[in-house]
Amino acid sequence: MFMTDARPGIRKFCLLLLITFWVRPAWAVPVTLATVQKSNWSRTIPVMGQVESVGMVTLTAPMTGRITGPFPPTGTIAAGTVIAHVDAPGLQARLRAAEAQVEYARTALRRDEQLLKDGVVARATVEASRATYEQALGNARALRAVAVDQALTAPFTGNIRYLIAPGTVVAAGTPIASISGRAQPWVEALVPPELAFRLHPGEPAALRAHRWHGIGRIHSIGSSARQSGLVSVILHLPPHAPVLPGEWLSIQLQTSERPVLRVPAAAVVMHGAKPLVYLDKHGRAQGVSVRVLGVEHGVAYLSGALRPGEQVVVSGSTRIRAHSPLEIRE
Repeated sequence: MFMTDARPGIRKFCLLLLITFWVRPAWAVPVTLATVQKSNWSRTIPVMGQVESVGMVTLTAPMTGRITGPFPPTGTIAAGTVIAHVDAPGLQARLRAAEAQVEYARTALRRDEQLLKDGVVARATVEASRATYEQALGNARALRAVAVDQALTAPFTGNIRYLIAPGTVVAAGTPIASISGRAQPWVEALVPPELAFRLHPGEPAALRAHRWHGIGRIHSIGSSARQSGLVSVILHLPPHAPVLPGEWLSIQLQTSERPVLRVPAAAVVMHGAKPLVYLDKHGRAQGVSVRVLGVEHGVAYLSGALRPGEQVVVSGSTRIRAHSPLEIRE
């Protein structure tokens, strides 16, 4: 019988061991890890809101022009009091020209009606004269309405505060004066329903207007969405806030806190259109889909199939795939 030499087999086995322990680090991805942690998280919602009031109104210029009196003294004024006039440039001249055009068209119409009776002109001529007269009359009425709108009157009894000086030339829509009654102003903002249910009455909100900022509080949240699909949120203004009805404010709403998980933002990678993180599972990468709720100061707040205490890949996460071998570095 011939004895088979076992030494070549031993050499092959040793070679495989060398490959396993020496070659693997050459293709394992060097990474650093971070621990998944519990955290509380709230979301800041930037929205726009408008100041509203039943007992407060801001009178604005109905047209471009120069503001003239009477400008009653600051204090309480009665409903119907004329506060100021807006002298629109050229308005009176245009009104006089329009009235003259009405008189001319009326005279022409009467003349053509008489000529029709005499059989000199056709009925179509009279109809054309009548259309010209009615058009001139409409133009004059429109200008008279504009002239009436020049007067700014108090819609109710209240305290008046002037916002510009007499003689100022203003554009249409410029605030002239504000009148405050007994009611206090508030702010209305509109938010999506999925965010509205996480807001609660009494929570603070940062308010900012031109050259002013303050803290308001949520008064109430609508129970259903409007036709626009948004939910109304009513906020109280701080005392003596220098804002006017109709003014728009920038608002920062803060949602109530909820328990979430936090990891370094660098641990989150995109796989197609889905965010995920890679866990270290016995030296190999395991991808886990997550939902990113927010990112602040380099920290990502997540929800998903993660557990506190698990190790996620931070540096090197963009170079690995599922089941990639990992070389853990401190």
